Amino acid sequence: MPFKLLPLTEEDAPECVSVYFAAFQNPHSLACWPRVPAIRSFWEKMILDELHEPRAHWAKAVDEETGRLAGFMKWQAPKEGVEPDTRLPEWPAEADGRLCDETFGAWARQHRDLMGSRGHWYLELIAVHPDYQGRGAGSLMMRYGTERADSDHTEAFLEASPDAVALYEKFGFREASRLDTFIENERVEGVWYRNLFMIRPIRSTSDKS
Repeated sequence: MPFKLLPLTEEDAPECVSVYFAAFQNPHSLACWPRVPAIRSFWEKMILDELHEPRAHWAKAVDEETGRLAGFMKWQAPKEGVEPDTRLPEWPAEADGRLCDETFGAWARQHRDLMGSRGHWYLELIAVHPDYQGRGAGSLMMRYGTERADSDHTEAFLEASPDAVALYEKFGFREASRLDTFIENERVEGVWYRNLFMIRPIRSTSDKS
């Protein structure tokens, strides 16, 4: 299926949130983010606030036949000598704030501890609508960042839910660490959730041949 990669625009934010919620049906996402209007508004505002950040590369994969938004991504370009930011936003009241603090806080610290101040490309967010998963949209968006990492001769980093690991391994990412969290609230009944932290090493000329 043919896809094209286009810059994300402010008008895309509502559809991106719909894609995100459809794509992420794992226990962590369901527990953190009840699918209610206030949470949608939070996510839309976050995308709009971060869309024009320095070093942020937002893009969307579009179905060339239908024009439908199949997925979207946010890669961050390297910033040598600066550790990843571990500050957290203020969560909306409708979210599970305790779980968001626990998990997103721990994940941010893992990013900092694993990568330190080494400049690297960071895949902060990628989502593909279930209708398009396994059809090439995700690979198109992965290639965007990995090609730039190769061009810049830097590492790349991402956090992974278990069901996405195979895609990331295809592009040279390898597990560096993992964290398990027991999740239980009114939306999720007692389940362990694993988050993986993956690094793609600097690729040498021989790696690319």
